[in-house]
Amino acid sequence: MKKVSIILAISLLVIFLSSCLKTLYPIFTEEDIVYNPDLLGRWQPEKKEGTDQSNLIITSLADEKSLELPGNISSIKQKGYFISYESPGGSVKEQYIAFLARIGKHLYFDYFPLEKQEKKVDEFFLAHFVKVHTSYRVDISGDGSFELSQLDEGHLTKLINEKKFRIKHEKDENGDIMIITAPTEELQQYLIKYGDDPEAYRSDKTKFFKINL
Repeated sequence: MKKVSIILAISLLVIFLSSCLKTLYPIFTEEDIVYNPDLLGRWQPEKKEGTDQSNLIITSLADEKSLELPGNISSIKQKGYFISYESPGGSVKEQYIAFLARIGKHLYFDYFPLEKQEKKVDEFFLAHFVKVHTSYRVDISGDGSFELSQLDEGHLTKLINEKKFRIKHEKDENGDIMIITAPTEELQQYLIKYGDDPEAYRSDKTKFFKINL
């Protein structure tokens, strides 16, 4: 029954997180964390014709006093970030806690959603949702800008279906992957093996430039 409940809860997330790779566990251990204070600040995405992209606001997780952090995150909050996506109109659209980790040759952001204390949501309602991790490769340029490339579930789905890579996962009734349930060690094996493969990432990469206030 517990497994069925988790699968149903994850199914509710598919329409919101379609095509991005969703994992039940983080991609990093504490030893993998890399804290870079240069990432703190307000960032503007590279302009793309026909799109209204969000600014990125990155602050230190330790400075966010209004957040309720689980015990396993509280102990490493000094190494974490709080990331907000700000709409062109100035309102906050999405908020995450994140950790930057070096896995193999590359840096990755591990995103995890978290509510602020002032958001009062019925606990029974929240019990129907399972929070998942999503990850981005972070490529920092010499001028201080950086590019985010989100992992694409389609690539891993193809590898699994072709029996080229084995990793624990759950599928929906159509055979599509809903979530990767493998532990951190297995997730890192995938990143190390395919971290240089362009097909492992979504095509809509975004480059960010710091806004000088």
